Amino acid sequence: MSGSGSEVKQAALVETPQESLHAMAEVKYAGHREKKKRLTSSQIDLLERSFQEEIKLDTDRKMKLSRELGLQPRQIAVWFQNRRTRWKAKQLKHLYFALKQEFDHISNEKHKLQEEVMMLKARLREQAFRAHVSGVYTDMSGAETVESTSEMLHGSKGMISNNNNNNNNNNNNNNNNQQIVDGYSCFLVEDHHNTVPLPRWAVAPYCP
Repeated sequence: MSGSGSEVKQAALVETPQESLHAMAEVKYAGHREKKKRLTSSQIDLLERSFQEEIKLDTDRKMKLSRELGLQPRQIAVWFQNRRTRWKAKQLKHLYFALKQEFDHISNEKHKLQEEVMMLKARLREQAFRAHVSGVYTDMSGAETVESTSEMLHGSKGMISNNNNNNNNNNNNNNNNQQIVDGYSCFLVEDHHNTVPLPRWAVAPYCP
């Protein structure tokens, strides 16, 4: 019995490889937690001032900050890396809002220009329509004027023709009248030369 009990104790003292690895990881993690200290506000302020001076961290600055702050160089490098990431994200955010504001401004200007172009096109269409209507009216007026002039000329020719006819008729009448007068005059002249003597009646003697 005593032999079996000692074997159990020895088996309990022997560790498996998995248990050994787990124990080593715990020790390493504990040591890492001991090395990585939580930054104080004064340390953060100093790191922030150094970052504002230069966002890139070289080896000399890293060692100098490590000595001044009492921190591991790796911890300072990680802080700068995270700070640069936040800084880039903030810069991208500012750039996005600046570009968005500029885009909105350009979009508004484009909208205004489009409205002005539409107004100008409407005015041009209206002017073209008015010019077309004016041209049609001018053509119609010109045609009416030509037609009226033609009618006036035709009427004038008719009046002249009528006047000529009337003049011709008057001349004919005058000629006829003149012929009648001339004929009557000839008749009078002939009658004057061919006067028929009146008969002579016997005069009765007067007895008182």
